[in-house]
Amino acid sequence: MIKQIIAMTIKEFKVLLSDAGAFSTLFIMPIAFILVMSVALQGVFDSGSNNNPIDLLVVNQDKGKVAAQIITNLHEADGLALIEESEGQVLTRADAEDMITAGTYSIALVFPADFSEKVNETAGDSQAERAVVSFIIDPAAGSQLIAPVRGLVEGYIEREVSTIQTPILIQQGFDALAASVPAEQVGFIQDLGTQFTLQMDNSMGDAVNDPGFEIQVVSPEKYQSARTPTSAEQNVPGYTIYGVFFIITIISTSLFREKNEGTLRRLQAAPISRVAILMGKLLPYYLVNLIQIALMLAVGMVVFHISLGEHPLALIPLSLATAAAATGMGLLITSLGKTQEQVSSLSTILSIVLSALGGLMVPLYVMPDFMQKLAYAIPHAWALSGFLDVIVRGQGINEVMPIVGVMLGYALIFWVVGLRRFRFD
Repeated sequence: MIKQIIAMTIKEFKVLLSDAGAFSTLFIMPIAFILVMSVALQGVFDSGSNNNPIDLLVVNQDKGKVAAQIITNLHEADGLALIEESEGQVLTRADAEDMITAGTYSIALVFPADFSEKVNETAGDSQAERAVVSFIIDPAAGSQLIAPVRGLVEGYIEREVSTIQTPILIQQGFDALAASVPAEQVGFIQDLGTQFTLQMDNSMGDAVNDPGFEIQVVSPEKYQSARTPTSAEQNVPGYTIYGVFFIITIISTSLFREKNEGTLRRLQAAPISRVAILMGKLLPYYLVNLIQIALMLAVGMVVFHISLGEHPLALIPLSLATAAAATGMGLLITSLGKTQEQVSSLSTILSIVLSALGGLMVPLYVMPDFMQKLAYAIPHAWALSGFLDVIVRGQGINEVMPIVGVMLGYALIFWVVGLRRFRFD
């Protein structure tokens, strides 16, 4: 009996190893997924460390010395890489906004021209106008990136402002002391120490509660979104695109099944071109993709109350181009395979791995630099950028048309190569 069990086990191992599809699903896909996700998620766990510092654009418009000292101290902070120049020129606010809208950076710190002046004016004066320090952020950047940077910078500013205001508060303490003690008071000298201590405790307590500046978080002026997006508004576009590109698995399975059943060979007998046959076969999947997008966005609106941005009509050309790229990729993948099992495994692996690489599962801004650049070699990252532009950043049709053009370029390449390589038998 044992020999029979061993013989059956060996036989099943041979069958399994001869099945390229099963082998790929069991071994290649998990390995590829581990490699991509482990590298991509490094930024989540060590972002803000010395090994992976967060880039922070710094614009110093302050005419005094306070902001300069704060920036000097921030250079010594762990986990931050301060960028004050671009191409040898000191950054302006416009430069910082352009670099954020270009997707190169996600956050900038701006000190206003009157920062030092306002810090001195607000020392002990609760009615004085506060200095406003601005954080310019990409609305699509998550709080896991913005919150630690803001907390660190705000702490350094508070410490420096406190240092600047302390001499002023000491002087105000003496003034208040002199005003509160009559000149003819006999015990003035005896009470001096006690009263001075009480006055300084009160003054410094006010300074801690009122640091003398405010933090303002804004988006670049080119973005028409003035609010922080919800997690759903950031996640729904990503998972929508993931669902759209998963169509490649359905397309490859369907076309190979018809190959095996001989349906495609019989269709060639009809007076219709091969291109027309394939176009007719793939058009339903293209329409399914469009329905997918509409349905997923509708679920996001109804269940999570997401907004579709300031210009929701811009999603129409973006959706049309994304669906064209997805169905074209399905045709291309099918044309590259020789068996249904091979293509099924390849399409599944690509659906998951490319989605991870394109930022659909892990935000691009937490990925290493080389992966962020590599992501834009595939259509997934471009599609996600376009949807976030409309839904999160408030962009319109004119702003997303370059991305629509890129997606149509991918679609054209996929369709042309796929149509040329596809075999009907």
